[in-house]
Amino acid sequence: MKILEIVFGNSCYMTMKNSSLRSNNILLFNLLLNVGDLSKIEEHKINIPDELCNENGNYSFKKEIVIINEAIKRKDKIRIWTSHYNIYSYLIMLYICNILKNIECDLYVTYSDECDNVEYCISPSVMNPKELENLAKLEHKLSEDDILKFSNTWEELVKSNSEMRILENGIVKSVSISYYDSMILDKLKLLGSVKVSKLVAMLIQEIYLMDILYVYLIKKLIKSGKIKVVKIDNNRFFDNVIELV
Repeated sequence: MKILEIVFGNSCYMTMKNSSLRSNNILLFNLLLNVGDLSKIEEHKINIPDELCNENGNYSFKKEIVIINEAIKRKDKIRIWTSHYNIYSYLIMLYICNILKNIECDLYVTYSDECDNVEYCISPSVMNPKELENLAKLEHKLSEDDILKFSNTWEELVKSNSEMRILENGIVKSVSISYYDSMILDKLKLLGSVKVSKLVAMLIQEIYLMDILYVYLIKKLIKSGKIKVVKIDNNRFFDNVIELV
């Protein structure tokens, strides 16, 4: 039986390519489902804020769906790599459960935080080749009930179509884009005047989000007048020095 490995993140993809799992088909599914408009998700399109893409945020992932459908037709085993702490890959897992909920298939999931002898792996992206190989042995085969439960969770997220979706204490929630504002402002109050890069690094340790999303949230707080830039670096926003107003 062939295996289709579905991963989020270039790091996980490249590490898997350097592991014994490289003989499997590996699909890099870098889809940001935690932000943006889900109203066209059934058309395999999503609209992400332009600031998070450095380009037009209208993104089509039809090619990835074709690859998944081809794997289903071949009756391949499909394995999704995620964790209970990584919102990006976790949402992809929920979404795939939704599109496969009435289709007979062998669907599996691995959670990096369950890996033996590995300290707090919030994402498969932080694992080395050997750790990924060991994690594959801890895979979970999803039952019809499992798939339906995850599918229902996804459908609720699409129905609410909030500005942002988060993973908190193992539960996915629909929230406003300002959900983390208080955490950002409290951390900045503690640090005083600081480079954006240092603030983002400390925020990631608290709640794992991609650095570009934290930058997006910080820029919104600057525009709203709650944070000010006290030293500008015209070449790199991360080197700007900021503080509370």
